[in-house]
Amino acid sequence: MTSPNDVLVAAHARAEAVRGSNLTIYDAVLPSHPDLFFPDDELEVVLRNDLAGRELAGPIRTRSKIAKQVVAAALGYHPPSTFKRTRPRFPGQDLDVYVQTNDNLQIWNQEVSPERRYVLVRPDDMGIIRAVRVVRGQQVASWDKTGTLTSKFQAKRISGRLGSTLVSPLDTQRFREVLEPGLVSSRVLGAQGSGKRPVPGTVLPIAEVYRRVLTLARSQLPPVAAEQDRVRGELLQDAVTSALGLARHDNHGQWPDIVSQALEVKLQTSPTIDLGLILPSDRGPAVALSSSLQHCDARYLVAYGQVDSSGVTTISEIVVVTGADFFDEFVQFGGMVTNSKRQIRLPPDLFET
Repeated sequence: MTSPNDVLVAAHARAEAVRGSNLTIYDAVLPSHPDLFFPDDELEVVLRNDLAGRELAGPIRTRSKIAKQVVAAALGYHPPSTFKRTRPRFPGQDLDVYVQTNDNLQIWNQEVSPERRYVLVRPDDMGIIRAVRVVRGQQVASWDKTGTLTSKFQAKRISGRLGSTLVSPLDTQRFREVLEPGLVSSRVLGAQGSGKRPVPGTVLPIAEVYRRVLTLARSQLPPVAAEQDRVRGELLQDAVTSALGLARHDNHGQWPDIVSQALEVKLQTSPTIDLGLILPSDRGPAVALSSSLQHCDARYLVAYGQVDSSGVTTISEIVVVTGADFFDEFVQFGGMVTNSKRQIRLPPDLFET
């Protein structure tokens, strides 16, 4: 298991590589330089380490500029004296920086981008940085409790398609090349939490994923209140984690639900599938999994079920498919449901974890 110190060492080595490349924060590193792209865990660890105790002095705009400069330096970039009005401010690493003296996150004149990394810096009353969190746009959108999420895609199963099925007998070629899915011992799986990035050689092939999760068909989830769809979905994620033989389910609230097996889980008690902020067929970089993978390389599990009067959900059908093949089995609704919200309330304990 990788320790926080190992992650920090890797992050500092990556920062040195960035420094030696002479790239700016505006230069793309994907797909040409995947070794220079900071994974989420390295990003948060190095910023927590290097920014703690730094002072953000002056008015709001000055504090914001200083914060971006120290972030740039921590990642190995030469801090610019002025920042271009790009979206995001760090295009090369797909990240934005926000100084949060309170729990009201304000994102002006732009949508929340699902894969963007939002660096949230919390100073104390004296302007000294005490905490740093890195979250993806998916997580930021989920904090909007008003029901006006930035954007979401929807789909339904093609008419006439019924029953459990494995739509994709093989993972995508890129997935097979990068993550080398195959036989994985129960010992290795039993030490694996769901929230860590997948490690090559420790990922089950999609056919084996299907074989294991098919055991959940005709199983029942514990009763929950009718309006608690989120809780019901989390219960399914727990059940899938167990069926795959993993140690535990880490409920991190971002895509995909089971990161270590590159698996997004959907529970459907109605025909409409809420795909969230990312289309399964999207060819953008899936950096939550690997800088060498695209979103369409991930796997999707769609479980259909019925809820009875006592709140018990009975799973009836299970569909497993790659993102690349998703729309061979499902059809996307026309257009996209879009709403904007620029002020989002952060969880009160966000900076305590």
